[in-house]
Amino acid sequence: MKRTIVFCFCLSTVAFTASIASAQQEKVFVPSARLVFRALDSLSKSKVTWKGLSSYNRTSTYNSRFMIALNLGSRVSDAFVASQAKDDEKFVQMALTMGELATKLGAEIDPATNQQMLELVKAGNWNEVRAMLDKQQDETKRKLNRLDKDASVLVVVGGWLEGLHITTKALSVNYNESASSIIASPKLLDYLIGEIENISVAARNHPIIRKLAPALLEIKNLVNVEKGKPVPHENIKRIYVITSGLIKEIESSKD
Repeated sequence: MKRTIVFCFCLSTVAFTASIASAQQEKVFVPSARLVFRALDSLSKSKVTWKGLSSYNRTSTYNSRFMIALNLGSRVSDAFVASQAKDDEKFVQMALTMGELATKLGAEIDPATNQQMLELVKAGNWNEVRAMLDKQQDETKRKLNRLDKDASVLVVVGGWLEGLHITTKALSVNYNESASSIIASPKLLDYLIGEIENISVAARNHPIIRKLAPALLEIKNLVNVEKGKPVPHENIKRIYVITSGLIKEIESSKD
């Protein structure tokens, strides 16, 4: 018997469906960042001030493929934040950085598509920009699946971490019970932990990556609330602290 569980939260950068090997053969659907950011904005009682939620790190000089992949995921989430903020300067900065990182992984972004997206930014057509960004990252994911499974997983994890960091930052300031349900997804955490545990030994032994599974397990426990109950404000603030530390290490990595 198979059944599909649709989670309303995951700030993965790429929309994809992944099977979990379990007694019930459940499936986890990971929606795109665009859908989740829109949900956060609509659920929040006070409109989210998107401009102040990301630092928009432009570093692209990493040598380790593992760090390149984690940072690529992070920059894509930041690009979605820039699109939510309708900040064309920051969006262009993130698009350029994403292109540099993707190229290092051998998953070059199509120049024509990139140019079309930048023209849409100049025209202020943000809905189409977000849709194109979704498609672009879907294609990057497919390329990485063929080229480098470790990088494919780490792009998703990096995007999800940055997205969760941004979301919990917003909810820490503008907490309300309805919006907190966005991050109540313990089974998704199980899936991501399993993905990290299945990457190569070389990847798992990286000092930063070794911290990911234990951190995700702690986050899982913090969001694992009774169905229909809100995630407590204190838990959200703790998740923000956890993700802040991880994102800082990922973005400041010297390898």
